[in-house]
Amino acid sequence: MRSILIFIGVLLVSSLGMNASAQVGKFQALYLVNFTKNLDWPGENVTIGVVGNSKALIELESLVSKYPNISIKKISGSESIRDCQLIFLPTAQSRNISLIQSKIGSLPIVLVAEDRSLVSEGAEIGFYMEGNKLKFVINKSALDDSGISASEKLLSVAKIVN
Repeated sequence: MRSILIFIGVLLVSSLGMNASAQVGKFQALYLVNFTKNLDWPGENVTIGVVGNSKALIELESLVSKYPNISIKKISGSESIRDCQLIFLPTAQSRNISLIQSKIGSLPIVLVAEDRSLVSEGAEIGFYMEGNKLKFVINKSALDDSGISASEKLLSVAKIVN
């Protein structure tokens, strides 16, 4: 009987963790869409590239149907990076940051990392959790180097680092 209760407890904790992970993916997708509205892009249409699989990709696919100027592209190879204006790099793909940055070069593309620590490696924006809230940090010098400027509204709600 005790082992059954322990098993049920493990299942409940696991499902709560999956639910929290799904919620984070939903908020990341909302932030990514809002970034497109608060960054100064060279054109009217924006393509958000997502490297590999992530909860945010699933959420983005359902969310962008409401925004005719935003499209989503799943990036499985470095060849499709140049078609994007914003690239989301999930933590599971963090090891590929150098390759992605080499493909971006000096193009006006913003790299958003799920792992905040990647802003010190050149990502312009990085997510992090503070308590139970999803927040983001902007590497202002990297953003300036990309040729993309952020609205004052965006900068006012971000933690800024250089």
